Amino acid sequence: MYEGRAPRVPSHLKATGKDVWRNVWSAGLGAYSPETDRNLITRYCELHDRRDVLLTEVTRDGLTQEGSTGQIVAHPLLRFVESTEKELRAIETAIGFTPEARLRLGLVAAEARKVAAGPEDF
Repeated sequence: MYEGRAPRVPSHLKATGKDVWRNVWSAGLGAYSPETDRNLITRYCELHDRRDVLLTEVTRDGLTQEGSTGQIVAHPLLRFVESTEKELRAIETAIGFTPEARLRLGLVAAEARKVAAGPEDF
């Protein structure tokens, strides 16, 4: 378990990404290591920044637009919002940011503690 301070917020992150960075490291309570988890958490924050930009554009333009033949179509950026959110969900599962993932990771951690402690400790 890592017990040091959270790593410095990467300067290239925008406001949303910076907030997410602080929240993830704070919520992790030492569960994440700067050496092994920094890149994954950076990617997670970058994806939040991307989602924020995409949703700002969709909000500005509206959920629908006129297609090439005059038909109403979904905003083209919505497919990128969807793929970004899919990547976010995958990372959230990996880092334990869903109830199911926390339960699974908690069970794994409890099992690891049993093995490390040895049967004589129980």
